[in-house]
Amino acid sequence: MSDHPISQQLDEIESALDTGSYQRGQWQRLLRRLDHSGQATVVSLGNQITTVSNKLHRHNNGFPELPVSYGFSLELILFGASLACLTTSSDLVQLLGVGLLALCLQPGIKIITGLILGVRYSYVYLWYFEPRFKMAFGTYLLLTHKQKVILHAMGSVGTPIALFIGFLTLTAAPVLAYLCLAGSLGALGMQVAAFVAAARGVKKIGPFQLTTLTTPATLAYELKKAKQPATLMNP
Repeated sequence: MSDHPISQQLDEIESALDTGSYQRGQWQRLLRRLDHSGQATVVSLGNQITTVSNKLHRHNNGFPELPVSYGFSLELILFGASLACLTTSSDLVQLLGVGLLALCLQPGIKIITGLILGVRYSYVYLWYFEPRFKMAFGTYLLLTHKQKVILHAMGSVGTPIALFIGFLTLTAAPVLAYLCLAGSLGALGMQVAAFVAAARGVKKIGPFQLTTLTTPATLAYELKKAKQPATLMNP
């Protein structure tokens, strides 16, 4: 066992997960220590942090998962199919393209931004009906505060943009076009509402953490964290 105290704490959490004795708060206490330990510690323990983070995520959720390459492939297929549909002359097929674009654009933008910034991904999992990508948490922690803000900001714009593209595309069907515009404004309004709620300290909606439901809540969290240190999340 390593003589590094944070490594020992990671070992204890992993052992607790393996034996079923994990108690809420252990991970949060670890992250508070990591938050004040400096980047060198995160670099040296990055793989172990990611391993324990993944194990905790699986322990808490148990969602079906696939290798991350499958998720990347699915995103590319959906994006290609959406573009193919949007370039047809059929209003209904174009509307289908808008729907496909709304499914893939938001996660796609966030994933690409993350990869550019240095984030890597462990696996893709099905969050109820929505495929999501589990970050390799050790790589996420290496981002600067500014990079985290950029990542979550870019991960908040895809759905409104996709629906606005539908408004611009469906010019031959005004009713469908304005439905897309209404959807774009509605999605934007929901994003803003989630951001404001998180900024004001709302943590849950029903049984769900707000940061789990939507990326703008995490963006608000990261902006607040610059002014008042808080416990890190587990993306």
